[in-house]
Amino acid sequence: MGPWPFWLAQFSLYPGYFCVKTMTHPLAESLDFSGLPIQLAAIGLVLVLSIVIDRYALRIGIPGALALFGVGVAIQPLTRTAFDHRRFEDLHVIALCLLLFYSGVKICRRYFNRKEFLIPSLLLSVVGVFIVIGVGGALMYAGLGALVPGFLAGPQPLLIALALVYCMAPQDWGAFSFIVKRVDRFSERIRGILEFETAISAAITLVVGQALFEFFTEEATSTMTSNAVNVFVSSVSEGIVIGGILGYLLSLTIQRFAVERAQSIDLAIGFVMIGYGFNAWIGQGGLICSLVMGFVVSILLSNKENEDEKDMLSVQLESINIASETLIFFMAGLAVDLRIGFAPAFLAGLLLLLVVWMLRPLMVLIFFRKTDFLDHSERQFLASWEPKGAISMALAIAIPDLIEKTGIAFERIINPVSEAFITDTVCFAVVMSMLIKSLLLPPLHRYLIESKTLPG
Repeated sequence: MGPWPFWLAQFSLYPGYFCVKTMTHPLAESLDFSGLPIQLAAIGLVLVLSIVIDRYALRIGIPGALALFGVGVAIQPLTRTAFDHRRFEDLHVIALCLLLFYSGVKICRRYFNRKEFLIPSLLLSVVGVFIVIGVGGALMYAGLGALVPGFLAGPQPLLIALALVYCMAPQDWGAFSFIVKRVDRFSERIRGILEFETAISAAITLVVGQALFEFFTEEATSTMTSNAVNVFVSSVSEGIVIGGILGYLLSLTIQRFAVERAQSIDLAIGFVMIGYGFNAWIGQGGLICSLVMGFVVSILLSNKENEDEKDMLSVQLESINIASETLIFFMAGLAVDLRIGFAPAFLAGLLLLLVVWMLRPLMVLIFFRKTDFLDHSERQFLASWEPKGAISMALAIAIPDLIEKTGIAFERIINPVSEAFITDTVCFAVVMSMLIKSLLLPPLHRYLIESKTLPG
């Protein structure tokens, strides 16, 4: 391999470790993010800015959350030390619970009784996650091995490659919602598939992550596969059962005790917090719990008497969803470690995007080739769909917590600088994905679908 460009001089790699040459910022001692007042003020400012920015985001065609990510990146060098995002781990999980509950409430049930919709959509949502993590992980492993000298000689290079594609495996509701709002006549059939895929793929990815890190941190290699499978099955089953019970209780409580419609929001948030408590108890199954809870509420409030309550709940939760995503983007910007250099992570992020985008048309071709539910133009558009967002960033930030839930300190599995490389790579990949897809997908929809007459 030829000589490295100048920008990689800061990013030398010894076997197993990314070695970072510390960069000193002139204002590095002027701002301390460790204090609670500063943290609360920052969160409050982010929420205010999210409302202001979101108003203008649709006009320019770029998600407003990207601006808050940029704010976080700009502020990060001013902190006294590198931002410790693990202090905000609870906030990440609460935001994810709200995102998944909202996805469950909004998930499309219009075509559930049509197997030509349900079966391929389910395969795309569940099997597609395993394809992205498995095949994508192998491609990233080979790509990083060729791109970064010494990468394959380091500890757990396969885990690093898998972690990168794992973070990019789920679809994101915020990115979906933003693009749909920019299209006047979005295809109802594609909308149904994407709503279903967005909710299911996010929940499945979260549970797969717990099993994945259980596999790599299991010291007894003879039992690591069975333990990982047990973690996956138990998390899914516990999340479904508890989510179903909580969803039923929430629906019953809304019907019996919510005198005013605004109280339904308070009840929903309260039950999501209860689901968050179960997340600490049963692991990532608690996030499945939030999704199932929202789905059950959507079913039980689907009759005409409660349709207004469900619509109002969806509308109000969408604003909370936007605020949660904004906080995740801001914290992800703070978590980006600029000391490792912009170019290496950017280049790896571009490689990550190419791997994920390359797999998307293949999966749509495999799972929808024998169904007449979509015509050729709709399949083309669905194959082009792959915007990422807040969930991918939250997964990257939450990797240390996932590892430590196995009972092993994450530094024993992924050293802190490699963790920073994963976070930066995923964040840059998400930013590029949102920029490119937000600009290209609306005109692509108009060209492939709106130019033709489609049945409703």
